[in-house]
Amino acid sequence: MVFLHGFGQNFEAFSDVYETLEGKYSFLSFNLFFHGESDIDGNKPLEISEWEALILAIFAQLNIEKAHWMGFSMGGKFTMISAERLPQLFSEITLLAPDGIVMSPWYRFATQGILGRFSLWVLLKYIPAIRVLVLIFSKIGLIKSSVGRFSEHQLNSSEKRQLVLDVWLRFRKIWPNEKVWIKNLKDHQIPMGIILGKYDSIISIQKFKNKRKEIPEIHWVELSAGHSNLVQKFAKTITGKV
Repeated sequence: MVFLHGFGQNFEAFSDVYETLEGKYSFLSFNLFFHGESDIDGNKPLEISEWEALILAIFAQLNIEKAHWMGFSMGGKFTMISAERLPQLFSEITLLAPDGIVMSPWYRFATQGILGRFSLWVLLKYIPAIRVLVLIFSKIGLIKSSVGRFSEHQLNSSEKRQLVLDVWLRFRKIWPNEKVWIKNLKDHQIPMGIILGKYDSIISIQKFKNKRKEIPEIHWVELSAGHSNLVQKFAKTITGKV
């Protein structure tokens, strides 16, 4: 199994799942760029071709033909960009509260245009009071209070603000082409499930309301969990087969 963690985490994010499945599967899990000791030289955004080459090299080195991929949050879009480019490496897909399926307006503005990227860079680099701005937005209802608290926590140090810049700006080209990966699911007969938390305000169930109708090939599951404890909750539901 291949595991790809979420924002601000590392390969240990799936420790509860490892414990549950130990002895039943072999695990491949590593830190995504800018997390743990993993990094990228230079300042350019990560190209899809670079990610593709990395995955091919890892699978070849370890002599892996196919694997069940599991991605949480940010790891979801890396999983799906891999399914788009390298479907032959997939036997099954399990995503937990995945990024990469529905792009939020905030993320689109901050990453997909020059003005948005410059605004994000200025705010995070030179105006640490963006934490206050997030708080104001949550107070007036532009964002949920729980999202505001989560954002404030993620922006309360220069290191955390730099991580947001790195992840948002340098991963901005990593966004899956839905038409392609859906076709790959069908052509390569890859089962796919998406696990959502009923109380998740970061990647909420409501974001997927239309997708659940548009993509019937996916098996959708809801758990009584928020964003931060979804992986742990999921681990408890596993009975021998994911």
